[in-house]
Amino acid sequence: MEERLGRELVLIASPLMGHLMPAVELAKLMILREERLSITFILIQLPTHSEVNAFISTLCSTMLHQRLCFITLPSPQHKWTSTNRGVIFDQLLQFHKPQILDTISKLIIQHGVDAIVVDLLSTTLIQLVADEFRIPGYVFFTSSAAFLGLMLHFQTLEDELKEDTGKLKYLTTHLHMPCFVKPVPPVVLPSLLADYATWTARFLHYARGCRHAKGILVNTYHELESYPLSSFSVLDSSSCYGKASSIPEIYAVGPIIYQSMPLDNVSDGLMKWLDDQPPLSVVFLCFGSMGSFGVDQVREIAKGIEQSKCPFVWVLREPPRVNQLDFPTEVVNFGDLLPDGFMNRTAGTGKIMGWVPQLAVLSHRAVGGFVSHCGWNSVLESLWCGVPLLAWPLYAEQKLNAFQMVKELGLAVEIPATVSDQDYKDKASFDLLIKAESIEKGIRRLITEEDGKVIRRKVTQMKEKSRENMQEGGISYKSHGNFIRTVMSSYGGDD
Repeated sequence: MEERLGRELVLIASPLMGHLMPAVELAKLMILREERLSITFILIQLPTHSEVNAFISTLCSTMLHQRLCFITLPSPQHKWTSTNRGVIFDQLLQFHKPQILDTISKLIIQHGVDAIVVDLLSTTLIQLVADEFRIPGYVFFTSSAAFLGLMLHFQTLEDELKEDTGKLKYLTTHLHMPCFVKPVPPVVLPSLLADYATWTARFLHYARGCRHAKGILVNTYHELESYPLSSFSVLDSSSCYGKASSIPEIYAVGPIIYQSMPLDNVSDGLMKWLDDQPPLSVVFLCFGSMGSFGVDQVREIAKGIEQSKCPFVWVLREPPRVNQLDFPTEVVNFGDLLPDGFMNRTAGTGKIMGWVPQLAVLSHRAVGGFVSHCGWNSVLESLWCGVPLLAWPLYAEQKLNAFQMVKELGLAVEIPATVSDQDYKDKASFDLLIKAESIEKGIRRLITEEDGKVIRRKVTQMKEKSRENMQEGGISYKSHGNFIRTVMSSYGGDD
């Protein structure tokens, strides 16, 4: 049989913007670097979330590259047993596993499949595909190396050392974790790991799936996470962790940032407004596609912004309704959420919007600070653009990201402006109402005060490092090339 010169990857990412967008960018980078490589992206639609489904539709209708194609699996039409988004993602994957295997089987018949690349929430596919088709699997990890290390550490404690990881969040002393320089307050442990029901039902299985991978591509870079990346050799040491399974090859390939979100008429008007603002004067508030607040918190944010007297851009989303699927929606009437007269009083100094092209806004010279939920993609974008963060974590691993950015790296300010480690428990709580005075103080510290300027200088240095890593000769560029060469050569191709 004549050997194929080309190689075919199948890429699968969960239906979350924070997973899909960097995965698409990774695919684009790979096919641009290796002309013998083709990629088929299997996409899963959500039952209701129009933003994700609209993005999927755009991908399928746009020819990004002739060697990059998309196959969409529609959402099943049935009543969901949960309103929790994490549970829904897991149920969607379980439902679609037969279709995914069937799709891969057809692709094998058509032109062969040499490897699959999945995200964290899809790692249970790795062993399944390996058993069914003898195809190796890799993970594209869209969170930090520190979170990956912590998750694998928890899996070791659970599976090898038989420890009850659920008790860790109740400890009163800080925890020494191999992927963090400083002791970690138990209150910043992600509920994904620290909540024992969530951990054992889903994330323990995702961590085990990572162990089955041939390699893990992490969206990070050495200057940002040198310590967590170096800690994997410790995590992999049998002298420290008994029978702990080996950790796959780690490829630090970031920052991979989605570059192709076009401006529409509304955001084009926003960019023109930003052109008229002084450099580094505007505070940008955005909490991700899944971030939202109740009315009381929204009004405190509005008061804090107004009291700061800083020009602002605020992306505001409506929280999910009671007993509805757990996805925020577009705000129908901003006035219903905001204090009386706020929009009139701030008409000349700020913009409130339901969506903006985040990277374009962060790249604008007028933006001096970013109030963010600390999703990892947002962290990477802020550093890529040299904009310091005001950390306001909401869910998932974001408390851990905030701890890393504020306490470990000194690249962010926190809300309130001065807190102890123990305050992270309250500050990251959905139930706690953060008052306008704390928000104002954090914004002023970020935009106008001297210690904010010190952080800005550090972030500017990290901006240079993030871009150097992705240029030819950079560490991440080389790591990315090493992965591509592994894929191309391991199955009979040339280097």
